[in-house]
Amino acid sequence: MLKKLILITFSFLAIGFSLNAQNETKITDPVSNPGWKNDANEVFQRAEQNGSPILLNFTGSDWCIYCMKIKQEIFDTPEFKSWATENNIELLELDFPKRKTQSDELVNQNKALAAEIGVQGFPTIIIVAKGKVIKAGYVPGGPTNWINYVESQIEF
Repeated sequence: MLKKLILITFSFLAIGFSLNAQNETKITDPVSNPGWKNDANEVFQRAEQNGSPILLNFTGSDWCIYCMKIKQEIFDTPEFKSWATENNIELLELDFPKRKTQSDELVNQNKALAAEIGVQGFPTIIIVAKGKVIKAGYVPGGPTNWINYVESQIEF
């Protein structure tokens, strides 16, 4: 699975992920995590230009208990935000809500990425850095434990 993720990620970075390229539509839907982006094209292009790591968060923001726990206990904390900034990580939210309305462009983009990567449940967190890809999820104990786990798996 990780080899497939690496190939998919590098394909996106090399040729640009562009479900909306034909009509140049930019995704402008709001994100549930401030500071995150939800336009994969924008995130992959910025990561390629800056050599930045990418964190893809496949979430069900309004129904998935562990997705909400990760957001509250980890992603919303100053420690996580500082860590992401210090490591120049591009944060990509790929949300699958049940009660929120999303544009067709966003729904199609998120479904396509989930299918390509083989997401089978939520939350699924994929981190790409320096040619490596890891899959993460909820780690109890707050941002320090989560960050320590991620850093033990991948170098930034």
